[in-house]
Amino acid sequence: MTAIFTDIQGFSTISEKMEPVELVAMLNRYLTGMSDRVLELGGTIDKYEGDAIIAFFGAPLDVPDHAERALHAAIRMKRMEKELNQQFLTEGIVPSPLLTRIGINTGRMVVGNMGTEKKMDYTIIGDAVNLAARLEGVNKRYGTYLCVSEDTKNAAGDGFQYRRLDRIRVVGKAVPIRIFEVLEEKGQLDEQTLAALEEFDTGIELFEQRKWAKAKQAFKKVLERKPGDGPSMRFIATCNEYIANPPPENWDGVYKMDQK
Repeated sequence: MTAIFTDIQGFSTISEKMEPVELVAMLNRYLTGMSDRVLELGGTIDKYEGDAIIAFFGAPLDVPDHAERALHAAIRMKRMEKELNQQFLTEGIVPSPLLTRIGINTGRMVVGNMGTEKKMDYTIIGDAVNLAARLEGVNKRYGTYLCVSEDTKNAAGDGFQYRRLDRIRVVGKAVPIRIFEVLEEKGQLDEQTLAALEEFDTGIELFEQRKWAKAKQAFKKVLERKPGDGPSMRFIATCNEYIANPPPENWDGVYKMDQK
């Protein structure tokens, strides 16, 4: 199965600037637009937690391409977000654009009706579910908005444009994982962006070889093509840190996340 967790960046700040009735109306339009992208591809909405959406693919219907469907849904959600922002800003509903962070993971999960005899929810639990939630939060570090695990990438296939990021160790887990940013469906990116992605991957190779200065130059070249690129700025900052204070010789290239 594949789980999706979403969250709006800085939603508390946005909500503080809106009247309660306007906030509820806007949020319902947002949740409808985003949820429909999941449902139209056969996904299941688990629950809503404020502005956050928890959804999954692979149950109750057993679909073998659940990871691929999840990535298509996430990309459509980001497209829907742009449409909604145009509407909301034109109507003067929100003080600033809504930016949705999404985390996706694929793995073994437990699904079923859980709760009490009087109140039950059809929901998912398990380590793979928890990792999807962690990946949503990982976006904050890298300035990304759609972060997936290597398991999801492998299961979803080559129909998407990925960017290789860090190897990380999330809170509560000993085994590190490789994470990726999903940018678009394959064939949807311009040549400038594709060239920037190649340069970025060169930077990652150099970074993991402890060649901090050369890696930094590669990431700077990405910024020349894509000013403000979050992952490049993050790795430049880390390169500067490691140039000044190199990690120990047994450094394994893994970043340890200290927050959920």
